[in-house]
Amino acid sequence: MDENILNEIREIKKSFRLSMNGVVSTLQRRQGLDYKINFGVEIPRLKGIADNHAKNMELATALWQDNIRECKMMAIFLMPKEAYSEVAEKWIGETRFTEIADQLAMHLLCKIPDAVEKALEWTRHEEDMFRYCGYQTISHLLRRSVTLDEQQEKKFFESLTGMTGNEPSIAMKCAHNAVMNYIDRTPDAADRLRKTIENKGADKTGLKALLDCLE
Repeated sequence: MDENILNEIREIKKSFRLSMNGVVSTLQRRQGLDYKINFGVEIPRLKGIADNHAKNMELATALWQDNIRECKMMAIFLMPKEAYSEVAEKWIGETRFTEIADQLAMHLLCKIPDAVEKALEWTRHEEDMFRYCGYQTISHLLRRSVTLDEQQEKKFFESLTGMTGNEPSIAMKCAHNAVMNYIDRTPDAADRLRKTIENKGADKTGLKALLDCLE
């Protein structure tokens, strides 16, 4: 690795140590967030640190490979936009915690050129973290006033019918939020969603409560 990149990583980690929040770190450990190292640095402070560094793919890639909470987030903030598509699925597959997935969806996944289609593809993935990131990305796209065409809406609704309520799923709550965001912006879609779920059997999807919310 280039010596300049190594020096920059050392500088970034020094900033983490100087900004360490032991209370946050301890609380997250108790919640099961077992990073190799967790400095507990708050996200606004991390963004401030990132502002002092130029975006660089080699730097971001090196930071991501370190199992340090703050390095993962800094990697997301420092990855150049032109590389988003290249790293998107690889990074989802290597993400273990939803707080990292949240930053990934907000700052990177929703900004790739084919974000809607990729997000819909992820909502049908066999791995829960991919589904989580898919629904989170859809929510962020909706907040950015992105609209779904007829076929995209159909794919979105049908992805929900593949989810079961028999096992805990990190994607389930996220899916509910994405749906409610969509209905808020497209009220006439509520009946189409209800029909899609009922046709597939609402009790089997784990989305019966969602149907009740639409009444």
